[in-house]
This record gives sequence, C-alpha cells and structure tokens, in this order.
Amino acid sequence: MTDAALVVAPVTDRADLDAFIRYAWEIYRDDPLWVPPLIPMQRDFLDRAKGPFFEFGQAEYFLAKRGGRIVGRISAHVNGLYEKHHDAETGFFGFFECENDRETAHALFDAAAAWVRAKGKVRLHGPLSFSIYDEVGLLVEGFDSPPCMMQTHNPPYYEDLVTSWGFAKTYDWYAYKISWKPGMDAKKLAKMRDSILRRQNCKILPIERNDFAKRGPQIKELFNDIWSKNWGHIPLTDRQFEDIFVTLQPLVRPDLESMILDGDDIVAFSVVSPDMNRSVKKFNGKFGLWQKLQLLYDCRVRPLTHCRAIIMGVAKTHQWKRLHHAIILNIIVNFLENHPKMEYCDCSLIPESLEQWNKTLLDYGGERYKVFRLYDRAI
Repeated sequence: MTDAALVVAPVTDRADLDAFIRYAWEIYRDDPLWVPPLIPMQRDFLDRAKGPFFEFGQAEYFLAKRGGRIVGRISAHVNGLYEKHHDAETGFFGFFECENDRETAHALFDAAAAWVRAKGKVRLHGPLSFSIYDEVGLLVEGFDSPPCMMQTHNPPYYEDLVTSWGFAKTYDWYAYKISWKPGMDAKKLAKMRDSILRRQNCKILPIERNDFAKRGPQIKELFNDIWSKNWGHIPLTDRQFEDIFVTLQPLVRPDLESMILDGDDIVAFSVVSPDMNRSVKKFNGKFGLWQKLQLLYDCRVRPLTHCRAIIMGVAKTHQWKRLHHAIILNIIVNFLENHPKMEYCDCSLIPESLEQWNKTLLDYGGERYKVFRLYDRAI
C-alpha cells in the first residue's frame, strides 16, 4: 500500500475494458480454485453493442487506481425488465473485484451508488453480473471447492468489504452436490421414479438434440411461468435464452436433458450440462479454435466426472404431484447407470425460499456445499 491518491473513474475505451476484464488475474493469481473467464466471451458480454443485457439495461464500468495501478473494479447497472416486474427504485452492482482494502472497496461502492442514484434509484443491490440468470451473489460459504460453470467465486475477505460499507443480506442461493452414496441402488431409485410418473400418468424422455430447437421455446415459456413468483425473477428474453441454451446445445449430451410429458405437454424438465469449467480452467482466458475443439471433445466424448444441473422446474399445474422428485431421481439414476466416473452433479442455484426443492435435494443425498448471498443498501 502506498500513499498515492485513490482515483475511481469510468471505463472509457477498449483498453480500459480489457484492463477491467484482466484485473481478475491480479486478484486470483495465487488461488488454485479460480477459473479464468473466457476473455472473448466476456468482452462481448460487456459490450453495449453486443451483450444481451443491453436490450433492456444500461451499465457503467469503473476502475479504481492508486498511483496508476488498478486496485479494484465494479459495474453499476439498471435493469428495465426488473423495473417492469418489480420496482423502479433499485439499481445494481456487479463484476466486483478488489484488493483487501476497505477504502478502495467503499470508493467503488460510492461510485456505483452515485451512478444509479443519478438514474433515480434509492437502493443499491448486488452483486449481480448482470441478472439472476447470469452470475449471482457473493460466495460466503464453500471456499474449499472450485466454482461450477456460471457460478461466482471470490476471496473470503469480500464479505467484510461489502458489509463494512453498510450492505445487509437480502437473499441466499444454495448449491447442492449430489454424489454417489453407499446404498444408492439405480434399480430401486428408478422404480421410485417410475411409480411417481405412473400415478400422474406422465412419462419422462430425454430431449434429443434434433428436438431441442422445437422444444426450446416451450421450455423457455414454461420456465418463465414457473419462476414468475420466485424472488427477483425476470423473464428470460429470446436473446438470453439463446445465449444460455442454444450456445450449450452442441456441448451437452442428450441423456443429460430430460422432460416430463403429460400427453404432449412438457410439465417438468431439467437441463444438465457437463461442467465446462473443468475444461475452461485450462484455457487461461483464451478461446480460439483449439480451445473450442477441446471443449467440444471434453463435453461430448470424454467420460463425465462433473456436471451442473443448470435449471429444473415443474409446471404450476403439476406442482405438489412429486414430479420434482422424479426429476431428481432421474438425474441420479442416469449417473449411476451411464456415467460411472461421475464424482458429483452440482444442482444450483436453488433459492432459499424454495423449501420443497431444498428438502427434496437433501432427502436424496444432496449436500449443500456453497452459499451465494445478495445484499442491498439504501443510498
């Protein structure tokens, strides 16, 4: 630490944006669990002309410098869809990285608060980078394991930097680890799954790759309806859906994606993906042709060891019919029968308010191993 003055200023050009992205390497240079972001993808995600968030949102990026050296970064943003579905008084921060220094962190929060206040907001909420279907929350439990794809990761001291500025907890999101346990029997679990489905006159099928384009829009609409009453939900736009699911389509294996049908109607579904972070970590931010081919091979061909259940849901018309049990049982059975090298499947992010899902995951051997926390403060 030097006596040089601390300066926080907006990102103004491509060089600043690259510095904003690459500052993470400074924070995590000694962290063996960190997974570097793919620089080309993050650059596009943050680009106001390309990023899907900018269809309905606005953002500013800030760098903190001391003596010309970058010592922190943050984004401030407002979300038109959030305002439409929730309130028009909340602004957000995200992409927070900072040295272990309260002065620096507080200056960054001050800058983000001033920016959203100028937009008419009276509350600062986060971290969200950018919405609840991107990277969510501050990691406050689970520092001993690497993040799965689309999960945040940060040093433990960030919690002090956040709370010392006056932020208070708003909401927690949980990650569960489902792994093989003594006594797990695929035939017994499959029998339980099939019994649930018979009682509801439903069937479960994989979502074949050539069926994904047809079923995808149905899944998006069903997801938006299912989650409409959950905390902070903002309906996925077509562009966001494409960015998440259509991008994943070539990389996932059909047996990992399943839907429960009542007649021809999808009434429940799960989308499980190989944990791409296991490959991405090796790329150190690069994502050229070689890295793309390596990722394709790792996800489609290499024996699976880690997966993430990105999204699961049951239609409102079929809730309380134990179909969420059938979905979870189907995931476990598939791993036991078809992927013997699987170490665990991450199921996340599960809102703390979804007691039914949290209980069921615990009932079937799930272990809550990470907690991601959102905060807010009046400004």
